[in-house]
Amino acid sequence: MLIICLLKGVPAKTTQVVTVSGVLKREEMELVLNPHDVKVLEAAYYVKRTMGGKTVGISMGPEPKIAPIMNDLYQPVEESRFVPPVSYEGLDERIILSDRRMAGADTWATSYTLACGIIRYIQNHHKAVDQLIESVRTKPVQEAYADAEKLYNENLLPNYLFSRLPTVRDNLMARYVAGKVSREAVVAELERHKQMLDRFIILTGMKTSDGETGNTGPQTAEALSQMLGKLIPSIAFVKDFEISPDTGHVMAVRKIGNVIQKLRTTLPCLLTIDAHYEPRVPNACHQKTVRANRYFGKLKKTLVWDADYIGADPNRIGFAGSPTIVGPGYEIGKPPVQKFVGESLVFKRNVEKFEWNGKSYGPFNRGDTVNNLPEEIIKRLKEEQAIGVFTLEDLFEEVFGGLRVVARAV
Repeated sequence: MLIICLLKGVPAKTTQVVTVSGVLKREEMELVLNPHDVKVLEAAYYVKRTMGGKTVGISMGPEPKIAPIMNDLYQPVEESRFVPPVSYEGLDERIILSDRRMAGADTWATSYTLACGIIRYIQNHHKAVDQLIESVRTKPVQEAYADAEKLYNENLLPNYLFSRLPTVRDNLMARYVAGKVSREAVVAELERHKQMLDRFIILTGMKTSDGETGNTGPQTAEALSQMLGKLIPSIAFVKDFEISPDTGHVMAVRKIGNVIQKLRTTLPCLLTIDAHYEPRVPNACHQKTVRANRYFGKLKKTLVWDADYIGADPNRIGFAGSPTIVGPGYEIGKPPVQKFVGESLVFKRNVEKFEWNGKSYGPFNRGDTVNNLPEEIIKRLKEEQAIGVFTLEDLFEEVFGGLRVVARAV
């Protein structure tokens, strides 16, 4: 089972929040794991102990800032610098969606991008099974076994299909090599596994500390539903839930106001986890099945995927794909400043402190607005091309200038 955790890096200190036209410049801030996402990790660990499978964390943002957070989640959270101790063993895989074109996204563009990443992740597993099916059909038994071992080492096959664990000796490929099952039976079981890959679960935080909208989780389910052509149910504000290995049903409890609801849904689905969630203790009777459904282990390397790799439409991601219009923002601790394209006068480069007629001015940073300067100074700075009108190019430079396009995963 694929257990997908949507995680986010948020500003560590509100005094460091930097915005341009309402867009957070995350590349200039110290980021930490969203506090509400700690409950996501606890919920994912419960699902893994109940159903088997593996946990993968997917986050979106500037790779240099998000990578330390994701790398830290490779180890148990008790050793983490970012979040308090919880009942959790660390993520099996971690993926960062990072691309300059993704910058400036509102909740809808973010949800679309995350949905593209989720679909690509699932498709990679489908592709691996297709490769093994082709290998079983066309190659000698030992060569097919070697191909299965390679996919297993890449964390793409669960133990019941291939395993070197002494406790899972009766796996499918081992029985195939021993002549206990036919080629046709192996192919049929692999086809069944492909269908089971579509019974995934997505877990997200209830909200983020830098947005507080609570929209991204349900909107991601909506985007997935549109892209996959089938309904991906979502349940928000989940305080408690139980998942059944036998039926694949999820029974969730949530509280909205004074109303307590108990809802049942099937896989695949998406749950947003309430801050008061406490994980259940898995039933010990399912542990043999859990062990068979688990994967090779943890992959140490954090992957970075760009927009091209996940097949995202450039017109639907980042600033370009965001229908939300946000008012002007400002750095907390400084007076609010508005810049109007084509009107505001701003510094085009850094200007050191200088004196004019016995008075000191500056220093000024590139992008600062020109306020309360004598006309003589403004005229001189214009001649030196140190100041000019705030242009659309300046806006895009401020919003996107600190980000970089990362290499596409292969």
